[in-house]
Amino acid sequence: MADIQGEWHTRFTPLVDAFKENFSLKQETGAAICVYLKGEKVVDVWSGESDRKTAAPWNADTLVPVFSVTKALTALCFLILAARRKFDYDKPVSDYWPDFALGGKKDITCRQLLEHRAGLYAIETPLKLSDFRDNYPKVYRAMIMQKPLFVPGSNQGYGAQVWGAYAGELFRHVALESVGQFFSREVAHRLGIDCFIGLPPRCDAQVATLYPVSVFDRLTALVPDIITGDTTEGRIGRAFLSGNRSIEQAYMNPDVGLKSIEIFNEAWVRRLELPWVNGIASARSLATIMNVLSLGGKAGKIQFANAELMRELSRENPLRYDMVLQKPLGWNLGFLKEERWLYSPNTEAFGHSGMGGPVALADPKAKVAFGYVCNKMDYKVRPDKTLRLCKALYASLT
Repeated sequence: MADIQGEWHTRFTPLVDAFKENFSLKQETGAAICVYLKGEKVVDVWSGESDRKTAAPWNADTLVPVFSVTKALTALCFLILAARRKFDYDKPVSDYWPDFALGGKKDITCRQLLEHRAGLYAIETPLKLSDFRDNYPKVYRAMIMQKPLFVPGSNQGYGAQVWGAYAGELFRHVALESVGQFFSREVAHRLGIDCFIGLPPRCDAQVATLYPVSVFDRLTALVPDIITGDTTEGRIGRAFLSGNRSIEQAYMNPDVGLKSIEIFNEAWVRRLELPWVNGIASARSLATIMNVLSLGGKAGKIQFANAELMRELSRENPLRYDMVLQKPLGWNLGFLKEERWLYSPNTEAFGHSGMGGPVALADPKAKVAFGYVCNKMDYKVRPDKTLRLCKALYASLT
């Protein structure tokens, strides 16, 4: 039985029980969850180990990479600029970043880019993750010369990796600083949280070790889905095996090398600002951020969004079948809008999930914010352990 640390309101015992169950099912090594309801922190718990070799316990200040949850942190930075009238989603990207117009991209809007409808779900020039440290001019040229892979606005393709490369460069042209610098000052510092896009050395000791799914376990789980299962993983696997290069391009470039996901345990990768993948956070920091959005974009002296932007974030999205993720979903201003009942029964909810399980969620209708992080990664796009927590969260509310 997992030894649960922290505090929770008794109303949320079903959520804490689901958290314990994830450990009893051996779906976790270390993890944490945090919930705000109507501006009050009602759950803040953690359990397990941050490192298996040393048996170091997960503690109140443990951080961990959250992969694509980083996209929500990046989208938040654009949202703040928009609330300050310094950024317009409906302007062409090339108005802010003239070189972007090359390759037939002149009319792509910022909204299309941030909502994965620009046809830029992949870059065809082969890149390495180390190029973002050692050869950024190569990355920059690859971005500006890339042509849209479908007519912008006509389809939807999740830019698993290059979304953040484009978003980061656009942000730099709009704000004249990097998204990581802006996030550190305007979000993390103002909220008093440990959450980073580009980890400072002083926080290295706080970061948990990631444990990816082994190739054997992944294949053992995936093969039945590919053959018979009508699951997201099965559809992605069948599309990949049938020669659909869009999935390979979206996930495999830039190439992370032979170490694969374990490269995110290395300090040099954590130092980079990769606005799609290397956000490092705690459950508490994610919930604290999403709490502001769950309260209508403003909490005390902190304002992330005005009423107009909150309406856009909260509106129901006509979910599109995504050609990369092989399932219906959408994005509002860069924030993920999932199928109803998957994370939330409320269509107003938004946030982002990350590879392996983590999620950040804001629900303005219920005025609830949820953060979940873990270091044992799951093979599923939307893991059972994450869905179990979300279901228990709303069971606690009702």
